[in-house]
Amino acid sequence: MRPLLFTTFLIALAWGTRVGAEPVVLRVIDETIEVDGKKVPTFGIVQPNGERGITVNQEEGFHVIVKNELSVPTSIHWHGLVLPNLQDGVPYVTQNPIPPGGQQEYKFPLVQSGTYWMHSHYGLQEQSLASAPLIITNKEELADREVVMMLSDFSFERPSEILDKLKRPDKPKKPMAGKEMAKPQAVKKPARVQVWDDSTQAFVATVEERSPVDIDVIYNALLANRRTLDDPEITKVSAGESVLLRIIAGATATNIFIDTGVLDAELLAVDGQSIQPMKGRFFQLALAQRIELRVNIPDQGGAFPILALGEGTTLQAGIVLGTEGAEIPKLSPKADVAAGALDNTQEIRLRASTPLPTKTVTRELPSPLGGNMMAYEWTINGWRYPNRESLNVKEGDRAEMIIVNNTMMSHPMHLHGHDFQVIEVDGKPIAGARRDTVLVPPGGTTKIQFDANNPGVWAYHCHIIYHLASGMFTVVKYEGADTRFWQPEKAASELNPEISPPEKP
Repeated sequence: MRPLLFTTFLIALAWGTRVGAEPVVLRVIDETIEVDGKKVPTFGIVQPNGERGITVNQEEGFHVIVKNELSVPTSIHWHGLVLPNLQDGVPYVTQNPIPPGGQQEYKFPLVQSGTYWMHSHYGLQEQSLASAPLIITNKEELADREVVMMLSDFSFERPSEILDKLKRPDKPKKPMAGKEMAKPQAVKKPARVQVWDDSTQAFVATVEERSPVDIDVIYNALLANRRTLDDPEITKVSAGESVLLRIIAGATATNIFIDTGVLDAELLAVDGQSIQPMKGRFFQLALAQRIELRVNIPDQGGAFPILALGEGTTLQAGIVLGTEGAEIPKLSPKADVAAGALDNTQEIRLRASTPLPTKTVTRELPSPLGGNMMAYEWTINGWRYPNRESLNVKEGDRAEMIIVNNTMMSHPMHLHGHDFQVIEVDGKPIAGARRDTVLVPPGGTTKIQFDANNPGVWAYHCHIIYHLASGMFTVVKYEGADTRFWQPEKAASELNPEISPPEKP
C-alpha cells in the first residue's frame, strides 16, 4: 500500500537483488464447492496446507513455485504487482503456459505492499474460481485485526458455453447463466446507487429511479470467500477493536458495491495504493479492483454484515463480523432492490496520498474502446486481439493514455506491470488515485499517466473475461523489449472447452 517512489535505475537494481525466502508452493487444483445445495466442480489455488493464496512480508520478497495439478495447461498472473516482465504469468505474452504436471518458479523483490490477488490468465479459467488473495504486509499497522473478503461471480453454466452463447450470431437475447434475459427496456426502475453526501462528507447509498444496467451475464450467485450469503463466513472480532477489511473484486463480469451497514468506514487504499482517507458506508468496487476499509466495532459488540451487491442485479454476498455471543442474522443471497450502475461518483473524489511527480508527457497513447454486440467482438484502437499491433513506449517516457469508451458498457481496464494515476475524468482534471485497474463508464473518457520505467511487453486489457476473450486486449511494448514469448497467433488455443471444469449438475 506504500507509494512507488523508485526510479528506473532503482527498479533495475531491485530486480538484481537476491530474494532469500524459502519458496511457497501454490497448487492449482480441481475442487468442489456447494452452491444452492448442489456440488459443482471448480478450480482452486492453494498451498499444501490448504491455505488459499498467500500472505507475504514485503521485506522477504516474492518466491513462489506454481504446480499445475490440473489436466489442462494454466498460468497464474500476480495482479497489480510491479515485477520483472517475464515473471508476470501471462501465457503467450510473458511465458508459455504451465503444462499439466508442470511447475514454474517466480522469484523477485517486492516494491509494494497492500491488497493484491492472483488468478489464472489462461483462457476462461478465472471464471471457474482459479483465483486467490495475494496480501503483501509491511511494518505499518492500520488496524487491530485484518480480514480478507474475496468476491466471485458464479454460474452453473460452463464458461465456454456462456461465451458461445454471447458469440452466437442468431441469439435473439443475451444469455444469463442458463436462462434468457429480456432486452433491457428504457423504463426506469428503483436501484440502489452510491451518492456523495455533502453534509456528512461521506459516500452513502440511496434508492433512485435508474435505467437498467447493460450487462452481459446474469449469474446464479455471488460468492464471498467462495460461500453464498445463506452460509456466510463468520469472523470473530472483539468489541471496541478496529478492523481492516481487504476486499478483492475477483469476479469475472460483475462490478460490485460494498455496503458496511451500520458501521462507518474509512476508505484508506485502492488497488494497494494509499489515498487520502474518505468516509462512507457504501463504496464502488469495479471487478479486478481492491479496496481497504477500516471499521471500528462498537463497544457494545454485535454482529455486523459486510455485504457485496452485484451491479445490475439483486445478487449479494458477504461476511459477518461478530463478537462473542452475538446473534448472527439470517441473510438472503437476494437483495430487495437491484443495484444500479457504477459510475465516477467515487473516482472523481479520490486523491492519491503520493501523486506521481510532475513531468512533461513524452508519449501519448490513444486507447479508444469499441464493440459490436451482435457479433460480440470488442476492440482497442479498432483492433480485435489477437494481432501484432501494440501501444509503444520508450524507457523513460512519461506516458499518457487516453481511454475513450465508445460502447454502451463499462470496461474495467487493467495495465500490467505498472501503477498509473488517474489525472482526468470526462474532461475534469484531478490528482486522482494511483491504480492498476480503472473503470471507464459507457461513453466516458478517462486519462491516466504512468512512468515507462519497467521494460517489457505488458498486457493491457478489459478485465471482463468475455470482453478480453473476444478481442479487448493489447500490449504496451517497450522499444527493444524481449518479445520471445509474445505469440498472439497462439492466443486462440486457450479458448478450448476443456479448460473449464468438465461437468455441471
